[in-house]
Amino acid sequence: MKFFKRRITSIILSISIVITALTAVHMPSVNAAEPIVVVIDPGHGGSNLGTDYLPIPEKNYTMTVALYMKEQLEKYQNVQVYLTHSKDIDMSLKERAEFANKVNADFVFSLHFNMSISHILYGSEVWVPSEGSLYSQGYSAANEFLIQFEKMGLFNRGIKTRIGSKGTDYYGIIRECALRNIPAVIVEHCHVDHSNDAPYIQSPEKLKEFGVRDAEAVARYFGLVSKDGKTDYSGYAPLSVPVPSSRVYNDTTPPTHMSANLINYDKTGKYATVELTALDTESPIQYYSYSYDNGLTWSMLQPWTKGSPTITVPISMEYGKKENLIFRAYNLYDKSIDSNVVRLPNAN
Repeated sequence: MKFFKRRITSIILSISIVITALTAVHMPSVNAAEPIVVVIDPGHGGSNLGTDYLPIPEKNYTMTVALYMKEQLEKYQNVQVYLTHSKDIDMSLKERAEFANKVNADFVFSLHFNMSISHILYGSEVWVPSEGSLYSQGYSAANEFLIQFEKMGLFNRGIKTRIGSKGTDYYGIIRECALRNIPAVIVEHCHVDHSNDAPYIQSPEKLKEFGVRDAEAVARYFGLVSKDGKTDYSGYAPLSVPVPSSRVYNDTTPPTHMSANLINYDKTGKYATVELTALDTESPIQYYSYSYDNGLTWSMLQPWTKGSPTITVPISMEYGKKENLIFRAYNLYDKSIDSNVVRLPNAN
C-alpha cells in the first residue's frame, strides 16, 4: 500500500523521523505524486439488510450516504474515490477488503447506522483497529467524523475497539483490512431506534448532510484542497495519536464506583438536586439515568459531563409521594453500575 510505503521511506530518512513515527502518525502530503485512494464501503447489501428496525433497511441508508460522500469527496484535488459496491449485492467482508487492496487503498471507511438491543442508546460512534499504526490512523480519522456529527447535534459516543474471542479485531471489515495493512474504521452515524436520533435518518436532507460531513471529515484528515480552491485543509493538523505498544482492548467491566448525594428536595416532591460521582479506571463515564420507583422504570439516558467524575444534576419527577432515588452510570462501552439508594425526606 503506497501510504504505508511512503511512511517507511520517510522513517528511513533520519533518526529523528524514526522517533516521531514511533510516537505518532502524521498524514501524507496532498502534493504526493500519487493521489490519496479512499474506499467507501456502504455497509450491508443484498440479502444482508443490516438493521431493519425501520421499514427501510439499513443497507438503503448506507448506500444513500455513501453516494453523497463520494460525490462530495470528488470535489477535492488529488484523491481517487471508490465504492466497494454501487449495486444492491451480497459482498463478503473479505471481498470488500480484497477490493480495497486491489485499488491500493490508503483508507477504508465503512458506513453504518446503529441500533441497541435495549433501544435506550443514542448518538454516534466509530470503531477502529486495535493495534499499531492502524489504531493511530483509525483513531485520528474517527475523531474527525465525530467532530462533524457533534456539529449536527448528535451525541458523541466515542471511539472504540472490540476484540473477538480469537484475540483479534471483532469486526470483519476492520480485521480483513488489517490483514492487508489497510486502515479501516466503522462509522456508526446514529441510532435508528431512539427518538433523539430517528429524525436524522428519516430526513433526506440529513442523510445528504451525513454524506457531505463524512467527506469533510476525510478531507480534513488527509489535508485536501478543493478543486475550486475555496476549501483548503492543507494546513490543518488532525489529532496526533501515539502508536500503542500493545493491542488496545475494549473495556468489559462496569464502572468501579457510583454514589449519589441529595443536595436539595423541594416540598412538592417533584424536584430534587443530586450530586453524582462515578469512577472507571478503563473508560470514561458516558451517561446516567435514574429511577424513583425502586428500579421498576428508568429515565432516558442523560449525558454525563465529559472528564468530570462528579456532576450535580436536577431531577424532575411526577407529582406524588416518592420514597427514594436510584442512579445508574454507564461507561464508554455501555457497562453500568447502580448507586446507593437516596432516601427522600418524605419517606416513611
